[in-house]
Amino acid sequence: MHWLFLPLVTLAAPAEPAPQRYPLPCFYAPRGGELDTFPDCAAQDADGTIRLAPAHRMKLDHDRGGLATVHVGKSFHYVARDGRSAPVMVMDNGADPFVDGRARSEWNGKIGYIDRALHLVIARRYDGAMPFEKGVAEVCIGCSLTGDGEHHWYAGGRWLRVDRLGRELAGKR
Repeated sequence: MHWLFLPLVTLAAPAEPAPQRYPLPCFYAPRGGELDTFPDCAAQDADGTIRLAPAHRMKLDHDRGGLATVHVGKSFHYVARDGRSAPVMVMDNGADPFVDGRARSEWNGKIGYIDRALHLVIARRYDGAMPFEKGVAEVCIGCSLTGDGEHHWYAGGRWLRVDRLGRELAGKR
């Protein structure tokens, strides 16, 4: 008779996942409330998207299309009911509105465009970009943002026009 000796192995219970931290404050108007700042509201991923703490996500006032606006850090973000988000530029002290189904989305100094489903439909490759108008947007490469304190505009660079799919259009600006 042969004996088989097996080492005694103790199986540890899987560790509880570390609670997610939301170190960033948010500025938004909860349903039925006033604009306010909320601490420990969000975390930001490397690509610029934010994740809201579940308690804050539940308080957002979404529009008919299912989007809410939240200010985190130095940027506005659109947030969908399911928590997906996208950074957007500032327009008149608020989030860049959707025009022709597109809103400007800036991250790491480059601008592209998102659709209302928060998909990046035109890559963030421009140094400056204007809102769409009649299916066309003016964008620039090599321009820089300048201003007088209250008003800002782009100067220099090479300007071109793109359609809603990001295709460059012939013709001058």
